Amino acid sequence: MLKSGFYLFLLILLSMTGCNKFKGDQEVPAYIKIDSIIVSQASANAFGFTPTSKIVDGWITVDGWNIGGYQLPACIPVLKRGEHKVLIQAGILANNLSLRRGIYPFYSGVEFTVNFVEDSIINVTLKEDGTMQTAVAIRESNKYPLGNESFERGKHGFDTVSSYRSIPLEIKLCNTVSEKFPESVTSQRLYEEHVGLIHLTKSDSCCCIMTKEACSKGTETELPYSKSVFIEIDYLTNNIFEVGIVSILNNKTNIHPVVVVGSQKNPQWSKIYVDISNAVTAQLYDKADDFRILIRAYLEEGNEEAYIYLDNIRLLY
Repeated sequence: MLKSGFYLFLLILLSMTGCNKFKGDQEVPAYIKIDSIIVSQASANAFGFTPTSKIVDGWITVDGWNIGGYQLPACIPVLKRGEHKVLIQAGILANNLSLRRGIYPFYSGVEFTVNFVEDSIINVTLKEDGTMQTAVAIRESNKYPLGNESFERGKHGFDTVSSYRSIPLEIKLCNTVSEKFPESVTSQRLYEEHVGLIHLTKSDSCCCIMTKEACSKGTETELPYSKSVFIEIDYLTNNIFEVGIVSILNNKTNIHPVVVVGSQKNPQWSKIYVDISNAVTAQLYDKADDFRILIRAYLEEGNEEAYIYLDNIRLLY
């Protein structure tokens, strides 16, 4: 049983990598080559968002048949000849977990017709630098009950949780990030001026904050029961922090951390897609009234101080 499981793992691993051709008597495939998938600038502009993303897989459907998900960059074999409809969808790691790979439901796919020729490579979109890149769009049907926190208003929508001895969230200019971490890549902040900062020290070692606004039962901001609900956050950090929700039940504030975001040895801007669906459904089942985004951090042992930079925080369903 163990041996068969190992061979199955190897088979899956091999199917996710490379441009290797099928051997033996199998039909020779054509290939779709994708180096990366991004969020289109035009789509992000329509919502007033910065087009940051962390898309790690491409999920391919041909004529309505799911071919599977492939870790990018990838050459994807397709046993087809002639013209066929292809759908490419963006795959993410929910909660930054490799075992939670899947299609992100809040990005639309890219569909086009491809003329498949055996033993040839179809280039999805050729950039000037020679890479094959495609752009997906943010779905217009998405709902953002708490809006988008990009810190560009000169203020922010977070309060400290009263039951904690917490420092507040600060607002900083984007260039202060590269001053603190010179090796950090800041290209995706070109369209922004401000970011949020949690600065922890020995004397101020805790930050526990929640959104001032709430998703309230019986209002337009009410969260759905048993449906996909995510929090998106851009971050750069040299200290771990938690993301989750705060629920209000019988006038009592309840803290529900969902994921721990790890510290980065060489801090770079990244993005996390936090799946809070189960936490929300469980609290709705218990008749919770309000929901807020939670971010909590403690100074890690051995650190003299910590810098947790945050941006583009939004809850969506």
